[in-house]
Amino acid sequence: MAGRLIEVFLPTERLELARSSISGLMITSMWTERLSETHSQLHILTDSASSEKVTEEISSALADTIEDIRIICLPVEASIPEEKSSGGMISYDELKQDIVEMTSPSSSTWILTLLSAVVAAAGLYRNSATILIGAMVIAPLLGPSVGLSLSLVHQERRLFGISLREMIIRSVIAVVFSALLGMTLKVDPALSEITSRIQSGPSDIVLALASGAAGAIALCTGGSSTLIGVMVAVALMPPLVTAGLLWGGGYSGWQGGLSLFALNLACIVVSGALVFTVRRLTARRQR
Repeated sequence: MAGRLIEVFLPTERLELARSSISGLMITSMWTERLSETHSQLHILTDSASSEKVTEEISSALADTIEDIRIICLPVEASIPEEKSSGGMISYDELKQDIVEMTSPSSSTWILTLLSAVVAAAGLYRNSATILIGAMVIAPLLGPSVGLSLSLVHQERRLFGISLREMIIRSVIAVVFSALLGMTLKVDPALSEITSRIQSGPSDIVLALASGAAGAIALCTGGSSTLIGVMVAVALMPPLVTAGLLWGGGYSGWQGGLSLFALNLACIVVSGALVFTVRRLTARRQR
């Protein structure tokens, strides 16, 4: 796993205190730079698993002058000589920032939701699983779903509110636009890709639980956002678009698509929350 470069901007008189606070931690390299007569910069190279502990220890040691310091954590793709990977998790601050960025409301994410619905609708209309995978790669519902999981575990009310609102907005966009497509396209409700997404069973629960857990684990370890998106979107976007197409076309069974979406979302949020809980407990034991 790639390392982390932690940059600490602080008063020079607090430099030694910051250095001593992390002396017992796993540090690959550490050096300082004088910025002015009163301020210095502390560079700390460590692995991603230790970065959270490093920032916490420095913040705690300099708590009385926290307004005068700035800590920045940067990803490091490679360093020479190469250090052995610890295979650990990214820090909570990085994890939360990644999820906040995916959850933040913006016109671009709403457009991506619409495009994902278009691709998913095309896959359902042509009964093509390959095209459906394309809709999963866009994954507009990834951010809100993992945001709900993380906010429940860490009691982040603001993140929960934003995630819930974005989940509703993006879901409504997908359903309404799919319904409009359903009014113009002659959709065959007997297609296998459609019938499989209006009925729920034990296999759907297992799929959603596994998708949510895999997505959360990948996020905790800094995995590819595209891979994570496919893991989560496989259980969310197709049934949502199926419901819209059937509703717009005047067919029965659209309620089944919404029910499957709600079931899958609940399973993804629960399994993701369990993973984040384990991550939180593991991080505490390491302190």
